[in-house]
Amino acid sequence: MNKDFIPVKRSQIPLFKDFPLFYFSKENEPLLYKKEGEPLKDPRIRNGQFPELFIRASDRGKASKALYKTMNAYLSETIFSQGYVYIKQALSTIVQEALEGPLNVSGKMLPETLEILFQGYSENKILVKSLAKLSSYSDQLADHTVNILFLTMQFCIFHHYSEAEVKKLGVSAILHDIGCTKLPPEIYNTKTQLSDTQFKGHQSHTVKGYRTIKNSASFEPEIATVALEHHEKLDGSGYPKGITNISEEAQLIGLIISYEPLTYRGTSRHGTPQKPFHSLQLLKNEVIAGKYSRRMFVNFCSCLSS
Repeated sequence: MNKDFIPVKRSQIPLFKDFPLFYFSKENEPLLYKKEGEPLKDPRIRNGQFPELFIRASDRGKASKALYKTMNAYLSETIFSQGYVYIKQALSTIVQEALEGPLNVSGKMLPETLEILFQGYSENKILVKSLAKLSSYSDQLADHTVNILFLTMQFCIFHHYSEAEVKKLGVSAILHDIGCTKLPPEIYNTKTQLSDTQFKGHQSHTVKGYRTIKNSASFEPEIATVALEHHEKLDGSGYPKGITNISEEAQLIGLIISYEPLTYRGTSRHGTPQKPFHSLQLLKNEVIAGKYSRRMFVNFCSCLSS
């Protein structure tokens, strides 16, 4: 392909209204598809009626900044005012596309995006590094993290948590499994049942995550506590310590962690993702058994039905 041109992701094409777009003829010649400042017509966007499109390589820097400006404006407008689907779309865009690198410069822009989500945090660089570490360690871990993040934020927004609480719990969601990056990849990524030794090693991610966050001296103590306690259960059957006096933040993240794999990754007796209602029914049995807070479970159900 011609080095003077860069392909544009189909999902991002509507955002490039201020830049000329090109396509290549059968003879591999670049042809103008859309003039500068000319938007694509809505029916064409909805139906995906356009060929593979490109921008000029010379527009890379300006186009990337414009893309992030547009995406961040959308995120800023919707993240604290819209519902479940919009939050998922926004956060999925950040993790699945921003970390992959639209125009290969997203790493420079991502702190601005995180600032919208977590305004006032001076630790954005640490969050970016943490997301990058999770993403490079395991696609499954990155997907899990973004699912936990948007479910946590949906819960907080629906129940009118303060902005400070939304930020704290959002960061807790991002960092809750950071200790997994300290484990051998085969322990986290295996599709077979772990041996007793491997499972004990897996359980250590809670302590490793706690120490990692504490050693950074950048976050509230509650965020480190979530990393340590998110697999504890109210009946004492959890790990790493089998405690029953669990922080509110860790109880919430722990409840969401139990729901997420049932619905999104099919970690159930059926081996396939469950409908939200069926996932909640399975989780309800755990609540009845005393592993999770009934009050928190009811509140979680209500935010999913919004």
